[in-house]
Amino acid sequence: MPLDLPSLLSQSSCDRPLSAIRGLLPLESRPGVISLLAGKPNPSGFPFDSITLRLKPSVEGSKDAQGNPVEITIDGSELERILQYGSTNGDVTLERELTKLISRVHHRTRNNGQPDGDFALAIGSGSQDLLYKTISILFNPQDTVLVESPVYPGFLPELETHRVKAVGISTDEQGLSAQALRDTLKNWHTSDTTKELRFPKALYTVPTGANPAGTTASTERKREILAIAREYGLLVLEDDPYYFLTFEDMSEDALQQKRALSYFALEREDADKWGYGYVLRFESFSKILSAGMRVGFMVGPPTLVNAVVALTASSNLHTSGPAQAMAGELMQYWGTDGFLRHTHNVARMYKERRDMFGRIIDTILGRGEDGKQTPIATYVTPVAGMFYWIKLHLPPTDGAPEGDSYRVISEKALEFGVLAMPGGAFFADKRKTPYVRTSFSLIEPQDAHEAILRLRRAVESAWKDAGYDEIPAMQT
Repeated sequence: MPLDLPSLLSQSSCDRPLSAIRGLLPLESRPGVISLLAGKPNPSGFPFDSITLRLKPSVEGSKDAQGNPVEITIDGSELERILQYGSTNGDVTLERELTKLISRVHHRTRNNGQPDGDFALAIGSGSQDLLYKTISILFNPQDTVLVESPVYPGFLPELETHRVKAVGISTDEQGLSAQALRDTLKNWHTSDTTKELRFPKALYTVPTGANPAGTTASTERKREILAIAREYGLLVLEDDPYYFLTFEDMSEDALQQKRALSYFALEREDADKWGYGYVLRFESFSKILSAGMRVGFMVGPPTLVNAVVALTASSNLHTSGPAQAMAGELMQYWGTDGFLRHTHNVARMYKERRDMFGRIIDTILGRGEDGKQTPIATYVTPVAGMFYWIKLHLPPTDGAPEGDSYRVISEKALEFGVLAMPGGAFFADKRKTPYVRTSFSLIEPQDAHEAILRLRRAVESAWKDAGYDEIPAMQT
């Protein structure tokens, strides 16, 4: 049966009045209407004459047919429009191009009366902005949300601020475990861990190149998870900023690359039984166009997306007009094919960096080039994203039989001049853990080699301080 979406809204969302001005702004475009409505500044006071974008020579579509550099110029009435207060949902050009992309990649059509199901789209100041607002419109104090464990740490602080309980679901090489999810929900009212908590409203997951674990869920795994979510009436919060940074099936033809279907796409399956509205999807341009532009978007059931838009109307009004215009004009110039070719090239670059970083880890944290070195780490090679999630072989400490990476990183590693993210920050229960997150997105080979070498020295020093002359062999 369809999910009861209005019942998911928080009390603060239900109590939020519509913005008096923003609710009337769309009427300004009605033919014949003379508007005295908004306090918009006169564009003659804006000092900008034009915005010109020139692409890097190596980027898709950077040259015209004659080999000349391509420039995309925004001026005149279009410039006035993007420098002015804009639509709360997002810029019309970018929204149109995103709708095309969603239709192509996720096989969902919008507002066409077809059985694919209706959905709404909203643009935000990065997907983090939209996630923050989603937490606000969904959860009351003492509500519960399920999160994969380990989980993206940027999701946890806002849960704590709203006094929302996060319950971790274990993961494996494909990310979120379907069996662990089912067991948790089945035993919710009897387990000592959960029986005093409210039944969860939603499940949060990063299914592609998960931050920090680097895991990627297959299409079949997502089917299993979505089926469980439907069975138990859970909303799936699909946070997918690395979707286009997938390293699998990196054929020469970017348009033929096969990616796992998104939860949003899979919602089409069995929709006659379950309806639509079980998936709220978040995407970002930060990893593929620019992190500083702060442009992301969400798609999903109109009831929930519109609640986020209402919160935007009473907070930051809308995402930066020039930033949206940069993204929108570029996507319009590229078309969906050009965008996919660009993201394919970006993914290829990250794959090369992943391979480089992996070779260094194998050599320095593994058995070494001569095969005689004591291994001090294990990991799963990521098939998407920017991270290696490394389990260090550490000496046991009080309350941490496998060691505590926080102590080693904050004390020993810093002493040796290297930093990584201790794993405890990625767990809702703040546990002690031997894991660390390392990023290969920026670091060059020479620095990567030195950084991992310093990390090894820090681990060796921790064992020595614990009273060991030699590092004992890892247990498999």
